[in-house]
Amino acid sequence: MAKVGDIKTKNGIETTVTNIDPETGQITWSVEYAPDYLKLFKEVTEMVETAKEVAQMTGDPFFKDHYNDVRKLRNQLRTYLRNNKAQEYARIKGVNEDSTSGAAGAYLTKNAFNKDKKAKGTASNYYYKMGWKPVNQKQLNKQAKGIEVKHLFEK
Repeated sequence: MAKVGDIKTKNGIETTVTNIDPETGQITWSVEYAPDYLKLFKEVTEMVETAKEVAQMTGDPFFKDHYNDVRKLRNQLRTYLRNNKAQEYARIKGVNEDSTSGAAGAYLTKNAFNKDKKAKGTASNYYYKMGWKPVNQKQLNKQAKGIEVKHLFEK
C-alpha cells in the first residue's frame, strides 16, 4: 500500500506520494525529472562496442582513434559516477553485471561455457561466482549405472 512520502525513480522520472485521500483512496503524486545515469551509461557503452566493431572491421586509423576516444570518455564517466554518485554507480554496476540481454542474463559472455576451464575469463564464470563447481569427469564416469547424466551444453 502506498504511503505519503514514498518515492519511486524509473527512467529518469522521480515520483513522490504527496497525499492520499482517506475517503476515496485517491493518491496525489509529485513528479520530478531526474538525470537517468543508467541510460547514459548504457548508451555510451553501446557506442564503445559499436566503435570497436567498426574499427576492427575497417582497420582504418580514423576509426581506431575514434574508438579510443569513446572508450576514454566511457571510462571517465564511470570514474566520475563511482566517485561522485555512489548509489547510482552501484545500480549501474548491478545492471551491467547482469547483462542487458534479458532472460539470458550474464550467460552470453564469450567464455561462459568454455570447455577449457583454464582459458582467460572462465575463472569469473557466473556459475562459479554462485558457488557451482565444474564436474569432475573421472567421478562422473564412476557413478552408479542407475543415475541418468545429461550434458546440457554439449553438442
